[in-house]
Amino acid sequence: MHVSRGARTSALLAALALSGACRRERTPRADTASTARVARGASADAGGTTRKPFCPATGHWAACSVRERIDRAGLAPFDSVITGLPALGPAPLTLRVNKAGLAIYLFADSSARARAATQLDTIRFVASSAPLTIRSEATVIQNDNLLALLFSKNDHQRERVADALMAGPPQH
Repeated sequence: MHVSRGARTSALLAALALSGACRRERTPRADTASTARVARGASADAGGTTRKPFCPATGHWAACSVRERIDRAGLAPFDSVITGLPALGPAPLTLRVNKAGLAIYLFADSSARARAATQLDTIRFVASSAPLTIRSEATVIQNDNLLALLFSKNDHQRERVADALMAGPPQH
């Protein structure tokens, strides 16, 4: 079999290009601390698009992880004000989710959350698994260090918010 000189030259150039690509050194990986600083400090990449703020995956709920989880569930949360909330310790993060109010209390741990939950009036605040009555109770959602109060009369919305928050806190 006879191969033309041009075909041999093309094959040789292709082989050299591939071998050169394989020999390139990889850039060293940044340490975790500097990666976290960059992620927290970056507001835009080279293309001009904004990046999401850094949210640590500690295994416990944080305000940013709550917002992200609710947003990923397609519930479009935005900041709001809810009056008449019970004083349970930490200041609540208050959001509007569609037409419903959502108050999120984030505690240091699940024990502190459980102690605070015992202060709730069981007539005004019911578990997410309990049916609503004509009294328009708020739904209580508890998971790890999070205690949420959802003010909604819509069973479908109660289920969607509860499912989003009961899926567990962000993991490492």
